[in-house]
Amino acid sequence: MNVLKNTTLVFFFLMGFYLLWNKGAPDNSYSEKVIIGINAKFQNELTIFDEQAQRFNTVVLEAQPNKTNETGTIIVKSYKNLRKSFKKVEFLMEYLDKESFNFSINGAPLPKIEKKVPDVIVLDPKGLQVIDELLAEPLHTESLKELQYYSDKLSKDVTRIRKYLKNKTITDRQFFEASRISLIRLTSLGVTGFDTPGTLEGIADAEVVIKSLHSYIAPYRLELKNIGKLTLAKECDAILKAGEKQLKHTTFDNFDRLTFIREVVNPLYKIIRDIHLALNYETIDEVTKYTPATNYMADNLFGKDFLDPFYYVSLEQDKNYKDKENLGQKLFNDTRLSQNGTMACASCHKKELAFTDGEAITLSNDGSPLKRNSMTLNYSVFAKGYFHDLRTHRLEDQFEHVIVSKGEFNSSYKEIIIKLNAIDEYKDAFAKAFPEDKEPISRRNLDYAFTAYTMGLNSYTNKFDRYFNGEPVTLTKKEKEGFNLFTGKAACATCHFLPLYNGSVPPFYLESESEVLGVPETTDDPTQIDDDLGRIANGRPKDGALHYKNSFKTPTLRNIALTAPYMHNGVFATLEEVMDFYNKGGGAGQGMNISHQTLAPDPLELTNEEIDAIIDFMEALTDEEFKPFIKTITETN
Repeated sequence: MNVLKNTTLVFFFLMGFYLLWNKGAPDNSYSEKVIIGINAKFQNELTIFDEQAQRFNTVVLEAQPNKTNETGTIIVKSYKNLRKSFKKVEFLMEYLDKESFNFSINGAPLPKIEKKVPDVIVLDPKGLQVIDELLAEPLHTESLKELQYYSDKLSKDVTRIRKYLKNKTITDRQFFEASRISLIRLTSLGVTGFDTPGTLEGIADAEVVIKSLHSYIAPYRLELKNIGKLTLAKECDAILKAGEKQLKHTTFDNFDRLTFIREVVNPLYKIIRDIHLALNYETIDEVTKYTPATNYMADNLFGKDFLDPFYYVSLEQDKNYKDKENLGQKLFNDTRLSQNGTMACASCHKKELAFTDGEAITLSNDGSPLKRNSMTLNYSVFAKGYFHDLRTHRLEDQFEHVIVSKGEFNSSYKEIIIKLNAIDEYKDAFAKAFPEDKEPISRRNLDYAFTAYTMGLNSYTNKFDRYFNGEPVTLTKKEKEGFNLFTGKAACATCHFLPLYNGSVPPFYLESESEVLGVPETTDDPTQIDDDLGRIANGRPKDGALHYKNSFKTPTLRNIALTAPYMHNGVFATLEEVMDFYNKGGGAGQGMNISHQTLAPDPLELTNEEIDAIIDFMEALTDEEFKPFIKTITETN
């Protein structure tokens, strides 16, 4: 308690120093000393978080297993205090030390692979999410021992990270970047329940985050007043207060995430950027060419420019980019690229089916089945892994697999280059797209042309995109309910992350997840797993860990109404079948013997009406250009 008093006194002394400094400045001056107070506040609250971690560990270690009810109550109370202190500093901790944050403090409760060593080393999960899962179950002797183990680890890791961050100083630019990143996490990982997989305290967490952000950003009010931009401060203040109000007196299942995102998160995301720019602080685009996947100038999380497709590829957006895209489209539809002249990319990626093929298992060039079905190419650029088994890491690299596959093009780059050099139309098109190259028709340029075309298959024109962008769109009652169920009770958004509804992991979108769902071989026997080993057998050494067995990439749900049948083996013909599978807890929930399923085996207990609402929501994720095809499919069926 004395330590807590001392750190609080230090904090208030520094804040007082800051206020006196600014009091002496003329009203029309432009001071940049707010950040002194922010750094002091962060260090103070980081110390308090460390103290709460030690206190929680003491409570857990002193717990008596023969008094589980009483013990559980004391532990949960201490844990809630710990979470409150954590959520106040989370955004700056994550920004300043992403790796330690993810591995030690608040990573998903799943095994991870050590990235910086040549061997396959599996790191067991630890941190708050592991503890959160443990606290969701009744305490008994064994579970208490497990909780004590993870609590002790957490207390040591928090102290270690606090000591590391003690000498870190945050700049104004970093503060605004971290604040906006916190809104991405809040939306995609907080209120969806991802960060609290056991206790589902995501709404209480969100209230702390919004209040904390409010207190951190408040000192900039004087800065804005000094430059005649006080309106921005008032607008920001009003949005934050509206957020606090929406988060009060609600539950995880009842919280209206749809309204919260449109009325609080997106406006707040924009106004924080506007304040940053108004104060004329540098932006990340000005200090480094290695800009993040998220575009800092974007207005909101569902804007077409929120994620930068060029972050994910080696291709640059030069003056000839449109020519590359046009060339890629032509190549995409040309059967002459295949060895026998019968197959093009478009053969398995049909536009009318949102660039899938409608087959349970894709057919080869001789009509026999291949191993899996074709994935949609819509929004596919926003990933760090491709194909169902994630066997390639770049969009440019996936075309090679199709070209050399005996069941697909059954060709080679050399053979295709010879063909194209014999066609004047292609010689001219490559020369126009790659004017700097002495030999424009090359392996690299083939890959780049395909990439440029595929990168453009993202229109962001579905009802929810337009709704979140403030367009006059009318959502039905069931669509609204479906979104809130998808991002809440049904837990869909804990794997299909917003805003892409795929496995690209927020808030930085630097990796792609795969999941073990227990997908059956047929619908006749839900206990018999499909024999496809998935990611563990993709040939990449780092993916050879046991927990990747039967693991498959989490695809986007955008335009999902057009991409049936579903799963890598097309085992489910309809969205109703998919939802029934998830509602029962996947394979493990239906008796399948699979110990490493990443989908929770517990039934979701969704009603038929709730399932219908979720399906209505997913069908509303259809982009405008694909809606005519929906009608065609309906008429055909």
